[in-house]
Amino acid sequence: MNKGEMTPLGRKIAAAILGTTLAALVLSFLLNALPMIHAYREEGVDKARTLATLMAASLAAPVDFDDPEAAAENLQTLSLNPNVRGAAVYLGDGSVFASYGTPPPFSELDGPGVSTALSSMNVAAPISSGNKGCLVALNVSLAGQWNFLESYLLSGTFILLCVFVISFKLAGRFRRRLGDPLRELTEVVGDISGSRDYSRRVDYASDDELGVLVAEFNAMLGRIEDRDAMLSRHREMLEQRVEERTVQLKVKQLELLRNNRRLHSEVQRRAQAEMIREEVERINRHDLKSGLSLVIGYPELLLQQGGLTPEQVKNIKRIRAAGYRMLDMIRNHLDMFKMEKGVYALNRLPIDLVETLCDLEEELAPQLTSSGVRLAIRLEGKDVVGDETFTVSAEGPLLRTMCRNLVQNAIEASRPDDEVVVSLSFDHAKRPCLTVTNPVPVPAEIRERFFEKYVTHGKENGTGLGTYFAALIARTHGADIVMNTGEETGTSLRITFRR
Repeated sequence: MNKGEMTPLGRKIAAAILGTTLAALVLSFLLNALPMIHAYREEGVDKARTLATLMAASLAAPVDFDDPEAAAENLQTLSLNPNVRGAAVYLGDGSVFASYGTPPPFSELDGPGVSTALSSMNVAAPISSGNKGCLVALNVSLAGQWNFLESYLLSGTFILLCVFVISFKLAGRFRRRLGDPLRELTEVVGDISGSRDYSRRVDYASDDELGVLVAEFNAMLGRIEDRDAMLSRHREMLEQRVEERTVQLKVKQLELLRNNRRLHSEVQRRAQAEMIREEVERINRHDLKSGLSLVIGYPELLLQQGGLTPEQVKNIKRIRAAGYRMLDMIRNHLDMFKMEKGVYALNRLPIDLVETLCDLEEELAPQLTSSGVRLAIRLEGKDVVGDETFTVSAEGPLLRTMCRNLVQNAIEASRPDDEVVVSLSFDHAKRPCLTVTNPVPVPAEIRERFFEKYVTHGKENGTGLGTYFAALIARTHGADIVMNTGEETGTSLRITFRR
């Protein structure tokens, strides 16, 4: 709200004082005038009733002697009373016996009594005579009440003016007494709102509510001024701290740029070294494959020539299997890298797991014999004989490598006379499952990291890649692989394939 639209509170206080005073005076005049008018009318009624009674007594003889002239003379004496405007003597049948002035009509009379109007009244009194039913009726004016009211209002108006002048002076004094501090308080609030100068104060002291308000307002300004000063100091401190942090940040940025340059150089150097390492590995794999071709080719040639003893055939087949295993290892090294990068392209075909596991049993026979561990292959809880089938959708070489790693790991972890069980079954969702179980629990040190790379324990020549690569192959096929181990239950690895 603008100052031009604001009505000062002092003016409102003065208007309230004057309005209340005038309203009280007008109300008191009205409350006094009404009883006085009523008393005036009551007094007029009493006088008119007495006058009618006297006239009735004086008119008894003229009525008895049937002397209208005498009755008219008696009525004429009413002219001495200026309030009586007329009178009449009515016989029992309603006829006029004698009259004076403007008498009230007989039809308006309701027997002896008084009937009043706003400015007049009719008074009737019985006449004691032999002619029963005779009445004397007076028409009395009440105009005097208006004159009385007019004089009362004139005197009241004069008194009202005098009281108004006195109240106006007193209201002005109260307005200045109460309004000036409020006006000063308003001006200070407006100045503070515009200039934000909280050092201003309102100079007023009193023991009333207004004094308490001003004192609290000044105290509030003091607290705001102290808080503003504190905030200003804190802002300066924050600005200084921001400048310091900005300098530190610039130093850190320069250091980060230097580190980024060094890191970029290191990344380039490592990338170059990785390229060199991959090239060397590629050459090594090529050279190893070239050498393995003789290891694999000569056993095939010897087997084709024949003339060997069964023991020699068995040993030559083991040499050939070892050659193929080494070839698989060379190939798997590259396949592992592709699967880790998620770029390996699976070549899925229907694979018979029973045939794969039987071939592995023959391949791992020397290890089983040397370790004294038994290997059992079961299909739906029954030992296989070799003519059963259990088909899954997978890539044959990878599936063979996964099974070899899991079974070989279980054999290596087992003790002499222990039995490693490979179970083939279907779960409740008709998904094919492969479970490898051995009675020895996994060491507590590696249980949480069993499928991680390079994790091994207690193996002299262990690399920690067997279970890692097996889990990697399972996940590449979209299969789930879990490990459960315990002191009483041993260790079981369960792979659930997709349908």
